[in-house]
Amino acid sequence: MSPSKRASRLTLQLLTLAVALPLATPASAADELQRIEQLERKLAQSLALIEQLSARLNQVEKAAPSAAAADPASVTAAQSERIDRLEQTLVKVSESSAKSRDLGVPLHGFADVGYVRSSQALDGRRSGFALGNFDLYITPEIGDRVKSIVELVFEYGPDSANVATDLERLQFGYTFSDAATVWAGRFHTPYGYWNTAFHHGQQIQTAATRPRFIEFEDRGGILPAHAVGLLVSGGVKAGAGRVGYDGYLANGNRVVDGVLDFNAFRDDNGNKMVGGNLRYSFGGRLDGLTLGLHGFTQQVAQYDGQNAVVNNTKVNMTGAYAVYEHADWEVIAEYYRFRNRDLSGGSGTHASWAGFGQLGYTLAGKWTPYARLEKAALDQADNYFASQDSGRSYSRSTLGLRYDLNPSTAIKMELNQTRQQQRDASTLRANETRLQLAVRF
Repeated sequence: MSPSKRASRLTLQLLTLAVALPLATPASAADELQRIEQLERKLAQSLALIEQLSARLNQVEKAAPSAAAADPASVTAAQSERIDRLEQTLVKVSESSAKSRDLGVPLHGFADVGYVRSSQALDGRRSGFALGNFDLYITPEIGDRVKSIVELVFEYGPDSANVATDLERLQFGYTFSDAATVWAGRFHTPYGYWNTAFHHGQQIQTAATRPRFIEFEDRGGILPAHAVGLLVSGGVKAGAGRVGYDGYLANGNRVVDGVLDFNAFRDDNGNKMVGGNLRYSFGGRLDGLTLGLHGFTQQVAQYDGQNAVVNNTKVNMTGAYAVYEHADWEVIAEYYRFRNRDLSGGSGTHASWAGFGQLGYTLAGKWTPYARLEKAALDQADNYFASQDSGRSYSRSTLGLRYDLNPSTAIKMELNQTRQQQRDASTLRANETRLQLAVRF
C-alpha cells in the first residue's frame, strides 16, 4: 500500500477514534456534575492525543516532497516505517478504550474530615474533631438506554459506637429520549435546586454545610431529602433556553421518635407522596440563570414508642427557587411555603415557611468566599413540625471561605450563628466554627 493511501487510512482511523473515545464514557443520570466533569476530562485527553498524532502525520507528509527528490526509495521506506509506528500507537489506544468500556462500573469516592467548635450543643455535641462521610458513588453501565445510580455512605452516628451504612441512592432508569427518563428506586427528592444538585459528597458543594431545614433526615432535616418510588424527569429546548421537569410518586413519610422517616423499606399505611419540579434554564444573555417552581403533597402520621399512630397531618408544600451559576458567580435562593392540615385533632390548617439564600464568588480560580442567610418560621401548633426534634423556628447566618488545593480537594472554613426557638418559647443562641477537608477521587 502506498504511503499516501496509508496516511489517508490513518487519518480516517484518527477521526473514528475522536468519536469513539467520548462515547466510551458510560451513560449516567442527567445533570450529574461528576459525570459531566469526567466526560470533559476524557474528551480533552482524547483531543490532545489526536492532535499529537495528526501533527506527526503532517510532518511526514510535508517532508515527503523535498526528500523524495533526493532519494525516492528511502523516503518511501521512511514514510512507511513512521506510519506503521503511528498505526501501532493508534491500535493500543483503541484497545485501551475498549477495555475501559468493558469495565462498565465507573466508581467515584468522596470523603471529608474536620473540626467543629460550638458555644452550644445544638446537636448534642459541642466541640471536637469529626469524621464525615465516606461516600462510594457508582454508575454501573447496564446497557443501551438503561441507567443506574448507586450511592453507598459510611458514617458514624451520634453515639460514635458503630459505623452506620446507608444506601443513600439506588435507582434504575430507562431513557426514552432527552425529554423523558423514568426512574425506579430510592432517589433524592427533587424539590428546589440544592437537594438534587449536591449529594452526600461534601467536595462538590461550595459550603461546608447544607441549609439546616433541608439537611438529610437523620441529621435533622424537616423535609424528605430522599424518596422511594417512581420518578420521571427530562427536558426540552424552548427558545434560547431549556425547560426541565421532574415528577414523582413515592412512599409517604412518617415521624418516629422525633425523626422524619421516608419509609425506605415499605410504606407503613399506603399514603403516597406526589410532587413535581418545573424549571426554565435561560440561554443567551441570561445564560446560567434557572428559575423554578416546586411542590409536593402527602399524608404524614406521627407514631409513639409503641408504634401507635398519635396523629395525622396533610402536608402541602409549594415554593419557588432561583439559581445563577455563571463565570465565577454562584447564587442560590429557595423558598418553601407550607399549608398543613390537621387530620386528627381538628386544629385546622397551619401556615409556615422556610427559605435561604447563598452567594459565592470565586477569586483566582481557587478562593471562594461565600455567605448564606436562612430562616424557618414553623407553627408549633402544626403536628408535622411539633412532632420533629428539629421542627422549631430558627434563623442562621453563615460566612465561609473555600480554598481549592486542586480540582479534587477543598479546604473550607465556616462561621455561623444560630438563633433557635425552644420548646418553652425561649431563644437559644449558638456560635459555631467549622473546618473541613473534603476530597473526591
